[in-house]
Amino acid sequence: MPLSLTEEQTRGLNLEYVSSSRLTWVYIERPTQAEVDFLARHFPQFHSLNLDDVLSRVQRPKIDEYEDHLFLVLHFPVFHKEARITAPSEVDIFVGEDYMVTIHCNGDLKPLSSFFKACQASEEMRRNYLEHSSGYLLYQVLDRLVNYCFPILGK
Repeated sequence: MPLSLTEEQTRGLNLEYVSSSRLTWVYIERPTQAEVDFLARHFPQFHSLNLDDVLSRVQRPKIDEYEDHLFLVLHFPVFHKEARITAPSEVDIFVGEDYMVTIHCNGDLKPLSSFFKACQASEEMRRNYLEHSSGYLLYQVLDRLVNYCFPILGK
C-alpha cells in the first residue's frame, strides 16, 4: 500500500507528490530543514545521515543499500549558457517497495521536473509509469536524465 499523503500534511512545504494504487512519488526541489523533517516523520526508516546528506550541497555519488530501501546520490551535468560552463547537478533518491522520493537542490534538471509534472497531470502517464514497480519508475527517471546528458557532453 503506497504512502497516503494529504494537502494538509504538505501545506507550506516545498514538495509535491503523485500517487497510484502501487506507488507514491514524492518530488522535492530546493529542500530546507522543513522538508527533511517531513521525510523523517513520514519515512522513519530513512537513516539520519542520509537525511543530513539531502541538505549537504556537496555529496559524492553513492548508493547506500538498506534492508527495505536504497539511497542514491547522483550527479548529472548541466550546461549554463550564460557562463558557458558545464557543472554537476545533484539528485538524491530514496526508493523503496512502494515509493520513490527525488530531491533536487538546483531545479535545473529539466527532464526530472518535466517527467514528474507529466505524471502528475496525466492519468495515462501515471498508469504507464506508477502502476509498475518502484524499480521501473527509477529506471525511467534515470533513463531520461542520462539521455539529457548526451547533448551536453558533446559541447
